[in-house]
Amino acid sequence: MTNETVEPAEELVRFDRVTKRFRTARGKRQTALDGFSMRIPRGSIVGLLGPNGSGKTTALKALLGLVRPDGGTITAFGHRLPAGQRFIAARMGALIEGPAFTGSLSGEHNLRLLAELHGAGRDAVTEALELVGLTQDGHRPYSGYSLGMKQRLGVAGGLLPSPDLLVLDEPMNGLDPEAVRDMRSLFSRLRDERGMTIVVSSHILAEVELVCDRVTIVRHGSVICDEPVDQLLAHQPTRVVVRVEDVAAARSALEEGAHTVTPAVGAQGPELHIMTTTSSPLITRLLADRGIYPHEVRLEQPSLEDAYIAAIHKADEALA
Repeated sequence: MTNETVEPAEELVRFDRVTKRFRTARGKRQTALDGFSMRIPRGSIVGLLGPNGSGKTTALKALLGLVRPDGGTITAFGHRLPAGQRFIAARMGALIEGPAFTGSLSGEHNLRLLAELHGAGRDAVTEALELVGLTQDGHRPYSGYSLGMKQRLGVAGGLLPSPDLLVLDEPMNGLDPEAVRDMRSLFSRLRDERGMTIVVSSHILAEVELVCDRVTIVRHGSVICDEPVDQLLAHQPTRVVVRVEDVAAARSALEEGAHTVTPAVGAQGPELHIMTTTSSPLITRLLADRGIYPHEVRLEQPSLEDAYIAAIHKADEALA
């Protein structure tokens, strides 16, 4: 009897109420995952977000078989884990908690050793170095690599088995803006041209918003948001920014109109921020009716950062 099952057409990975507790050095039980539930659609790029210590890395380790959950279920490629881990190990590539290579060896030599473990040849090493932009630096000792180069080599290592699922923990850590852009482009190409599914844990929300199809937000070991990026942003109110000479009078008028107003200081001086579903012309009219004429009224579309902070605050309020 084998563990082979039929893979779902759309869902590649599924976490269902997974729990994991660790014992600290002082003997106390610490909860890392608490009813963690998450879906990873096939052929998507999923951003795993959350504060430090929220359980993101533990969840990724559980998927890769590096930690064993205490409860709940994880299913990947139609196999229930950890029993089916051996059937899917070759279909996954990963970079978890930073790369770990031998400093005295070149980047290319390190990858060649790793490729042997995966049964991959030199062509796979050459391609991986090219994909992450390290072709010209492959001969250099790993000890001489910058943090960003080490991160890129770690991603290259994850690509060696030509995986169907690539799991990356903070892959953009230490990258300069140009390298971040290149990495974002690489992820999109891997998804669009190879059908690869990618899970990215990251604190760089602006980049996650640009490249990810879906986000999962984790707080205290539990998932508090798991939905497509466009749907998540559609739930957020638009920010209207008003720059006006008499800030106090404008704020009073807007609050009388049932708007919640937050004073702020912008690049050109004091301004008011209004989170609203009302259009900016209606806000301009409200001010004009009171003889207040703004220097500027502009719309700022909601960002993933706005949605993330709102979700975290909502979760914290529910626990208070």
